[in-house]
Amino acid sequence: MILRRNKKRPDSMPSFQIGTSYLLVIFVILCLVTFAALSLSSALKDQSYSQKLTAHQTEYNAASAQASALLAQIDEALEADAPEQALTALAGTVSDSEEASGSDTTERSDSVNDSAQKANNMIVISVQKAEDSDHVFEVDAQIPVSETQNLQLTVSADTQERTRKVTCWKETAASGWEEKTTLPVLGSDSSGNQDITGFTD
Repeated sequence: MILRRNKKRPDSMPSFQIGTSYLLVIFVILCLVTFAALSLSSALKDQSYSQKLTAHQTEYNAASAQASALLAQIDEALEADAPEQALTALAGTVSDSEEASGSDTTERSDSVNDSAQKANNMIVISVQKAEDSDHVFEVDAQIPVSETQNLQLTVSADTQERTRKVTCWKETAASGWEEKTTLPVLGSDSSGNQDITGFTD
């Protein structure tokens, strides 16, 4: 009689536990990749914002330097023998490059056929008398900061006391908002369409 010994099979882990471990590893990897992508996206946005802020700050500093140069010219005009005429001579337009280089600003540009790029680089200065006084002049300057923003400088200059006071120093929009598209309405005069009449028997 032959006795057969049953060999004991080694214990093995169930297949579903191996699959669960793989899914867990894949899930962790996906989480790490997602967090890395979010961190990279946030870093790129912060870098872009920092570059725009730096560029704007540089442009604003340049406009502020031009405003300070204009204040120096107003001081020189007030010290002149005829301050009224000297202040009036500041009115007009001047290129920001001429203002920055310190050239003579008595030569003003009156051309209106300049390109839009050149127009955006022009400093517009207006001088007018105050309503409540004959010896007080209001000097208003629009200094371009960027294509969409200007630095508005308003100075109240007293030709009798030969003093000046800055009443406004702020950033303003270069142009007002305008509606570019309209929605035509049937029967309206602005739509350009003919009136629709009802059907008749």
